[in-house]
Amino acid sequence: MVVRSEHNSLEEFIRATSSSAERERVGFVSFTQWPFALAALAETALTMQAMGSKIYVAFWADRTPMKDTGWSTHRSLARLFGSRTSDECVEDSLVAVNGSDVSIVSPPIKRWRAPADVRIRQPLNRSAIRKLSYRGSPMGRAMLQIRPDTETPITDAYFWPRRLLDSAACSYAWVYDQTRALIEQHALTSIVIYNGRFLHDRAASAAGEAAGIRVLYYDTGGIDTDFDLTDNITHDWSDLQRRMIKMYEEWPGDLRDDVGESWFTDRINHAAPDNALFVESQQTGQGIDVPESNTVVVYFSSSGDEIAELELDWSRFIGDQPVALQALAEEVRRRPGWTLVVRSHPHKRMKPKQDVVEWLDAVQEAKPDVHVDHHSPIDSYTLMRQADIVVTYGSTTGVEAAYAGKPVIVMGPSAYDELGCAVFAGSEEELARALDAASPGSWSGAVSYGLMMRRRGFSLEKIQRTDGDYIIGGRVMSEPRVAAKHLSHAVHRVTRWHRERG
Repeated sequence: MVVRSEHNSLEEFIRATSSSAERERVGFVSFTQWPFALAALAETALTMQAMGSKIYVAFWADRTPMKDTGWSTHRSLARLFGSRTSDECVEDSLVAVNGSDVSIVSPPIKRWRAPADVRIRQPLNRSAIRKLSYRGSPMGRAMLQIRPDTETPITDAYFWPRRLLDSAACSYAWVYDQTRALIEQHALTSIVIYNGRFLHDRAASAAGEAAGIRVLYYDTGGIDTDFDLTDNITHDWSDLQRRMIKMYEEWPGDLRDDVGESWFTDRINHAAPDNALFVESQQTGQGIDVPESNTVVVYFSSSGDEIAELELDWSRFIGDQPVALQALAEEVRRRPGWTLVVRSHPHKRMKPKQDVVEWLDAVQEAKPDVHVDHHSPIDSYTLMRQADIVVTYGSTTGVEAAYAGKPVIVMGPSAYDELGCAVFAGSEEELARALDAASPGSWSGAVSYGLMMRRRGFSLEKIQRTDGDYIIGGRVMSEPRVAAKHLSHAVHRVTRWHRERG
């Protein structure tokens, strides 16, 4: 069943947001083997080709010095087991469907070598990595997307292995130089990449920006749609909120509210698959024994590691999350009869031990009246209903509390502080005023968030999807054999182990 998406059609969106000159020669540079991302690439390439664009596609997931987050299988091993990688399937399908109108391109620099100044000579901490650049582009931020392991903390006290950093830097530089050469070789007028956040996507994006051409980003769509496409980086939350407001204003009233509300009700009822990991240990309807108090302020913590590397103006904020929590605790203590409850996000169960220890130390220093830890069965949705005021550093809980009719204060980066449903407090003075004047924000602003989460972007039109398989030009995008995947991962783990030794 085709559902109404944010945009009427991909072709209409592309025509409205780009010139014919920008669409003349378009390059797609891919480093992922995730089927959903490849389907979005194919849909966009086929649409632009039908609009008259000359398409150049670079499937380089298996060519980069370091394998990307979205890589899964070596092409050679897939063939050894009598199968094909998903990106190879898409490559074959695009050629079969379009022939000479789609060119599959190889890395143009045949014997690339890393410049001496890109090599990493010693272990570095996060701050030092963040400062690294390549040909004027922010290489360090991209490198921080490649973590040594799941226990890598966000603290500067931890130094990343030199060999891993060296491999990441060389891989970033390889992609940057190859993409820039590709742009020049084919006189590309635009490039299209996935997400824009991962190591190689950032390098390709930086190369496009340096060449002065238009860069488009495709990503996951909403729960009910297939993919998104935008000319703003996918983590530009101000742009996303502008889209939310526009979408809500343009949709029929009954439909927009029903769809938007369903996103919230699924989460409240613990029925949202994307939220299941966070609420699996929570008991629906279980709250806390609310202290006798004039005002109960509940602080819901956010994910520190997920926001640490966002490209933001951090001077806007009161400080990092521990600093913000301390400021809130001091303000609550200044108000007789007020109670502070801190809910530590259940994702802390899966976070690096050092980060959890530092957060718990911050909670202890803040001395809240009640601390609901990350293992607690207390239901976050019941807890927010027990609150008089909800405060977050940007957690999604903030917009969910706004939907529940609670006054919400946000002290860090969020994707809902410009919707009118929450008050932003970036200083002690703003926090004090927000607490004293707390009142529920815009309910429709909150619902516009839910609407976007369900119907963001586009539905596939040129690509069919049957029983979970994507079909391009009558050909199924198959996955490689499991044995090929397992062997590829084993080789990759050995390579990573060697890189992380020094």
